[in-house]
Amino acid sequence: MSDRPNVLVLVFDTLRADAPSCYDGAFSVETPAFDRVAARGTLFESAFAVGPWTPPSHGALFSGRYPNDTGFDGAWPTMPESVPLLAEWFADRGYRTVGIPGPAKMGSATGLDRGFEEYYEVYEEVAERPSLAYLRQFATDPLVRRDGVRLVGEGNDYFTEIKFEKLREWLGDSPEPFFAMANLTTVHAPYDPPRPYKQEATPELSRPRFGLVEELLDRLGSSNSPCEFDDPAVDDDRLFRAADGAGATSIALRYFEDPESLSPAELAVLREWYGASLRYLDDRLGAFLDWLDRAGLADDTVVVLTSDHGEAFGEHDALYHGNFLYDEITRVPLVVAGPGVPAGERRTDLASHVDLFATLCDICGLDAPETEGASLFGDFEREAVFAAEAPSDPRDRDAASEVSEATLREFAVGRKSIRTDEYRFESRSDGTEILYELPGESVVPDADESLPEVVADLRERLVETLGAEFDDAGSAGAAEAEYTEGVERNLRELGYLE
Repeated sequence: MSDRPNVLVLVFDTLRADAPSCYDGAFSVETPAFDRVAARGTLFESAFAVGPWTPPSHGALFSGRYPNDTGFDGAWPTMPESVPLLAEWFADRGYRTVGIPGPAKMGSATGLDRGFEEYYEVYEEVAERPSLAYLRQFATDPLVRRDGVRLVGEGNDYFTEIKFEKLREWLGDSPEPFFAMANLTTVHAPYDPPRPYKQEATPELSRPRFGLVEELLDRLGSSNSPCEFDDPAVDDDRLFRAADGAGATSIALRYFEDPESLSPAELAVLREWYGASLRYLDDRLGAFLDWLDRAGLADDTVVVLTSDHGEAFGEHDALYHGNFLYDEITRVPLVVAGPGVPAGERRTDLASHVDLFATLCDICGLDAPETEGASLFGDFEREAVFAAEAPSDPRDRDAASEVSEATLREFAVGRKSIRTDEYRFESRSDGTEILYELPGESVVPDADESLPEVVADLRERLVETLGAEFDDAGSAGAAEAEYTEGVERNLRELGYLE
């Protein structure tokens, strides 16, 4: 056993902070494995991402610095080589490093693979399922073969178990200490957990007997959907399109313009399927934690459970994530457990992803680079957290011609936000400002007149931390990006391309 602890960071992509049962939120889903880690560690009730989607959140999580400092923002950014990254920092100090990205938005093309000895990009490594190339892999690769068996019987698990298997393969043979990271997109749209999770959540759903049949028929398009939902309040086409997440921005544009484009019953089903996806993820997490125990690694491993952002299900007329900086989207679960970490604690003070770099260095007894965060187990206590989203252009989306200019502006505008325990203040690239009162984020009318000192103070602190300018260079880079077949397939599956 090493005299320095191992580090395992698991990023559960798109997991809302109020979803795991240990958070006692309104969304709460029973998550015994997540709760098990929280019971032996420290749970942060008010942790926040620095952005509403994959690129800015992972850039800050890996670097400990805000997007305006690194330039890692927009749809397809590149991390400057001058910025130290977590894996690189730990590798230089004797750690073996392995990583598994989730969306291609955090893949090797962005530079976030720097410092990882191995970076397993499953969308590049595993052929499209099903296909002739996939069948060839099925015949020669045991990992793919087990995935295929799951696909045939239970349906698509979006590589959840393959990623846990790769971690077991690496860490079981790894000389300690190690630094490992994996992003799992299990609860990211499509909201489509394997059987029996989805069926148990909504018995009204009828579907083909075998998961592979459903997968093949789904490729024929929504008009030939192999599934039916037995509820007169639910329109099958609308429900399955929204659950699939393909064309997510267009669906979100239409919903923001007209919340009746999805019925309350359809939104309720989406929440049920999201919750069922989390139950499946938690079961796989539990099996992995059991393996850590059997492998003799649990007592010497710092485990971090977090998310890169949350998900909206109609709150503030928003769907999915990206664009908006509301709590449902930027508040994330954060649990840290392992050697040197207080057990059974719940912290209500504010925490940010930029604090993770310094925190892990502190726990592991390593020196740390200069970051914009501080160790969560030190003396520093945050008074505010910050988030930002670069300007974007939704006019290339299918729904752009169907919605108003006001809706397009809401999705195009860049945002910067400072959040305290009482208020959230947002500055926008169109020059407007909004003060929200917490909890609930209700807009404070005429805030400049009713609360001038609060507005002035928050504005000053926001500009001091995130700057006053809005940079959309990352979005421009996305238009010029050349995607590999695997990356394009991944981006379309997750709704980033239409």
